[in-house]
Amino acid sequence: MDPRRWKSLLGDAPDPRRATHHLQILAEAADLAPLEAGPPEPRQLLINLLAASRWLTSLLRQHPDWIAEATDPDALRQPRRRQGLDREIDTLTALPDRTAALDGLHRLRQRELLRIAARDLARVAPLPEILLELSNAADVFLEGILRRITPELTERWGSPWHHDPDQRWTQTAFCVLGMGKLGGQELNYSSDVDLLFLYTDEGYSFRTPPKQRTSTSSAVLSNHAFFKRLAEALIHEASSRGVDVGALRIDMRLRPEGDAGPLVRSLDSYENFYAEWGQSWERMMLLKARGVAGSLSLAGEFIEVIHPFRYPRALGEGILHEMAAMKARLEQEIVRPGELDRNVKLGRGGIREIEFIAQSLQVLHAGRNPFLQSHQTLPALNKLAHYQLLPEADAHALSDAYRLLRDVEHRLQMDELRQTHTLPDDPAALDRIARLMGAPDRKAFARILRRHTSQVRSHYERVFQSDPAARPADPFPPTFDPPHTPTWLELLRHHRFRDPDQALRMVRAFLEGPGFGHVSRRTSELGRQLLARFLELCIPASAPAADAPEPRAADPSLTPSPDAPPFQLSDPDRVLVRLDSYIGNYGARASLYELWTARPNVFEHILKLFDRSEFLAELAIREPDLVDQLEAGAHLQRHKDAALTLADLRHGRDDPDQHLWLRRYFQTEFMRLGLRDILGLADFEHANRELTHLAEACIQYAVEVVTRRARLRTPPFAVIGLGKLGGAELVYGSDLDVIFVAPTDTRDLPRLQKLANEVIDLLATRTPQGAVFPLDTRLRPDGDKGLLVNTLQAHEDYYRQRALLWEIQALTRARAVAGHDATGRAFESLARCLTNFHTPSLPLAALQPGWDREIARMRRRIELERTPKGRDALAFKTGSGGLIDAEFLAQTLALQHGWFQPNTLLSLRHAADQHALTPDDATRLIANFRRLRHMESILRRWSFEGEAVLPDDPAALLRVATRCGYSATEPFLNDLARWRAEIREIYRRHLPAA
Repeated sequence: MDPRRWKSLLGDAPDPRRATHHLQILAEAADLAPLEAGPPEPRQLLINLLAASRWLTSLLRQHPDWIAEATDPDALRQPRRRQGLDREIDTLTALPDRTAALDGLHRLRQRELLRIAARDLARVAPLPEILLELSNAADVFLEGILRRITPELTERWGSPWHHDPDQRWTQTAFCVLGMGKLGGQELNYSSDVDLLFLYTDEGYSFRTPPKQRTSTSSAVLSNHAFFKRLAEALIHEASSRGVDVGALRIDMRLRPEGDAGPLVRSLDSYENFYAEWGQSWERMMLLKARGVAGSLSLAGEFIEVIHPFRYPRALGEGILHEMAAMKARLEQEIVRPGELDRNVKLGRGGIREIEFIAQSLQVLHAGRNPFLQSHQTLPALNKLAHYQLLPEADAHALSDAYRLLRDVEHRLQMDELRQTHTLPDDPAALDRIARLMGAPDRKAFARILRRHTSQVRSHYERVFQSDPAARPADPFPPTFDPPHTPTWLELLRHHRFRDPDQALRMVRAFLEGPGFGHVSRRTSELGRQLLARFLELCIPASAPAADAPEPRAADPSLTPSPDAPPFQLSDPDRVLVRLDSYIGNYGARASLYELWTARPNVFEHILKLFDRSEFLAELAIREPDLVDQLEAGAHLQRHKDAALTLADLRHGRDDPDQHLWLRRYFQTEFMRLGLRDILGLADFEHANRELTHLAEACIQYAVEVVTRRARLRTPPFAVIGLGKLGGAELVYGSDLDVIFVAPTDTRDLPRLQKLANEVIDLLATRTPQGAVFPLDTRLRPDGDKGLLVNTLQAHEDYYRQRALLWEIQALTRARAVAGHDATGRAFESLARCLTNFHTPSLPLAALQPGWDREIARMRRRIELERTPKGRDALAFKTGSGGLIDAEFLAQTLALQHGWFQPNTLLSLRHAADQHALTPDDATRLIANFRRLRHMESILRRWSFEGEAVLPDDPAALLRVATRCGYSATEPFLNDLARWRAEIREIYRRHLPAA
């Protein structure tokens, strides 16, 4: 090396000492004579590289043959086109030797990073071009690895296939989606690469292409298992060698459900997740989604599918508060103390604030203005200015700051190829960064940087402004010191706390933690905001009594009923106790209060749950994550029929402990149904139907488990639902009335008794996790003395020859709910014939003259024997004009007129349509029946017991009245008496005197 050829250039370098040292190191490994013999410009380019980066120096020392390309001024002025990179990938992936191919891909990425850094330092390319080239280098690296490893997996496991919509086998595609900076084609030198893995659909891999009738028994792996292995192999090959030799740091935490979620998903799975559970930060993340490797047509389908989620047509401006809160958390939790003004990405006025401005305004407005949609920051800012959603001067200032800050970030990272965003505090290092940025020294650079970051922060605060004056004033005393105790107690009395002294202790624990003083100031402040919302839901002591309000309902024909808005807590003391237990079991008070403050609806839902259902409250306290899981997405908005519920249950068919699986699923689903009911997302009739769907699915699943264990091809019996199960009108705490019916040609009845008992055991046995549903089989022929399972013919013989009238009456609600389909349909047909007293088609011993008078006598006997003495006014089920009046009337009319409709409400409506009831009678009967059923549902939801009588304790009765939408008991009891009197009046017109 000739020092004279380098002296003046080294003196002008951004860091002369460092450049001289690195040049000496390089000269030991490379022949620099060709550079010394030529013009000075290539030597200047080399000096820039050596001054800027230890990593680039090391790379040139390892590959001296790359020096010529990195210092060729003409070559550096031209960007590398993607097509040229693709041709190199084709050559490398075609190499027969696996190691040579993968080594070549890593070297290609290293060489590209060197070339791009040389262009960047030479200032021959604008920032967007540098970002694009860095992104292209990562794209082709991932594409090359994917091309190389996919044949290795297909050779071992076969090729993946799935059924298309026409049920034809089709090869399954796979793609790699880039998020974040890679997706936005804004990658830097040492970014984490955020990825998602996607395949077309569920299916199987086969070693030979499947034909139309190919059985899945010849499959090797499920598609999910195949693509999981492919994704794992891709991650390993792309990231295991170390960043300094061209590897990528791959981050999969942005996938649905984060680290706990599946590594790969089908297109349908992604669509369902984002539609039902996607959160605001995921909308922002998906703005930059882009296919980077594999099937780009599949990536295009993904973008189309998630488009309505990431660019919604309408979205509240609450997202701005969410983003501001997220940014504040980043500043508090990620950025180290003292680095807020030195971190160019996450600090004040940094890159992330510019990105949040662009992305938040896009999410708010781009659904209605497609022109605004862009996966890149600078074009998005320009478009926002064009549409006047950002002042043009602001957009220009933000764009200038973005270019500057990204340049700084690049120079920080290219030094040692480390993922850093923080300016050094070492003066010499800071001087080097300043000179690399074109400033004379660190002080001048600091002034330039401060000007830009101050402008960014100012614009950010304008977009995400928070008006302190708009926040409600804190209505509480400042402390719990003795002088403030009377004020606290009066406040609690005013909101109807029965024991204000006990409530005050719990309120203090809520705000200050157990033992008082174990929470941060912020947590206490958040607690005060939450407490204010709690008290808003309490009935003030001065509130006047209210009549039953008009309900909100999915069915516009629903007449006045209980449990309608405005919502008021019926028992604040009890709710506060449960809230304290819940927080204690949750364990992370600060995180919980942050969640409830950011999503106040979740807090309100918890309070409503604790007030409206003791059973669900206890379940939530035992499993505090359960409500969070349901609230995390759109689970609560989702209506599920029996088929969908059964499909969910079948995901656990391979679980070795089926008792545990069934009970865990039941608890989660029951909590979801209860919350839907309590929150008014489903009216009580929809809630009853969904509860019925859950019961049907659980029975069918239990039958399938038993059938599989017994190695039978088809279920050995049908399960017939009677009572509320048969009528698809289950309420909380209902037993399931069932009978088991075997096909007529069944030979081995003793074995079937055992299998039916296994079904009952799966559902009804109480374990530490509780039971699923209790089953009641006493309605079978001969009751407890009869066979648990008998044939269809045996049932027909019994009902025709020996059954009592009440047993035939019970068949008006018969419905096949699970098991052997043909037998179930045949039993329904038999029940239809047996209950047609209008035109009997089968001789029936129970059908005698005066049968309707016998039904009236049975009803009278129930009223006398099951109604507690002196409490008829409270016995809304068995008492005069109670639910059983309406049910017996519906069943009598069905028998009399020969229609078959197991559901009571639908049967009454059919009676009205057939003029068996006058329009006035039908209207009043149906309305009052629904009111009583709703009240029953509210009572049973609380205790999960067979409530049939209102409490006579005044305080307990007031709580029930409140849950039913009243502020006092007197108007509640008056309305109840009127509803029942109208039901009894109509009942008497249609049934003879007992």
